[in-house]
Amino acid sequence: MPELKMAVGDRLETKFLLSGRVTIDGFDIEMVNPGPAPAPIFHDMVTSLPYDVGELTIANFVIARDQGVPIIGLPIFPNLFFPLTGVTVNRRAGIGGPSGLAGKRVGVPLGFASNPAVWLRGILEHHYGVAADSITWVEGERDSLAGVPYPRPPRFKREQRTDLEALLAAGEIDALVVAGGGSELSEGVRVLIEDPYPLLDDYVASTGAFPINTMLVMKEASVAANPGLAPAVIAASAQARALYDAEEPDDALHQGLRVGALREAGHFPRPHGLETHGKTVETLVGYLHEQGLIRKAWSLRDLFVA
Repeated sequence: MPELKMAVGDRLETKFLLSGRVTIDGFDIEMVNPGPAPAPIFHDMVTSLPYDVGELTIANFVIARDQGVPIIGLPIFPNLFFPLTGVTVNRRAGIGGPSGLAGKRVGVPLGFASNPAVWLRGILEHHYGVAADSITWVEGERDSLAGVPYPRPPRFKREQRTDLEALLAAGEIDALVVAGGGSELSEGVRVLIEDPYPLLDDYVASTGAFPINTMLVMKEASVAANPGLAPAVIAASAQARALYDAEEPDDALHQGLRVGALREAGHFPRPHGLETHGKTVETLVGYLHEQGLIRKAWSLRDLFVA
């Protein structure tokens, strides 16, 4: 029975690893399937560490590493997104665009330090002039960093509630942010941005960053105990990405974004590696540091395997 375990979401490029169409040469690895989205494993990835290799949101990874959790990054980023595609608003809240979120109550189902929340605050601050501490951040009950004692900056207004989608529909919160395209729409709830592509293009052009949702991480002990495992996973992931880029249809969605639109804009194909994604990682680290969620501005060298 394999001693090594790897858990990734059963969608996008990582589905090729789970199906066995792409294998990790030289290693017998048990592939664990948490379902279409990898969110069910996020909490374990930063607490009990049951997997040698796993998928995790990038914000959770950097915060956990800052707190001494013994995991390290692989330069593999299966899931990209644009936070503004995942914002839904109550129609009665009078929110006409990103700047309209100033002073509002915004729900973050996976917690204040969840990846969509961190990226959204940074984008609002730097690109729309919205002070993130003017917003009340209403946290849901599914905090993927529960048990990790990350800083809770006092300058931000925070509340904890349950059933945030119901609160949004009732107008008790004004907006809700998820990773992209996943929130329920109704007569009283609409998406904030109908056409996110011009905003995404402008963000990428002005920052050099395309926001990352998930990445692959390894236990440090597994890196040390299994020489060659990290390069083998990186090589297999590159194969999986090449298949995804070649075979994914234009009408498919990549975290709420149409693959064809991403191709037309030149955003896809987007290969793995820090040469491509390093600027994005540095941007996210900057957001985390200025939001007070990490104690130092981590370098790429200290976040990723050599």
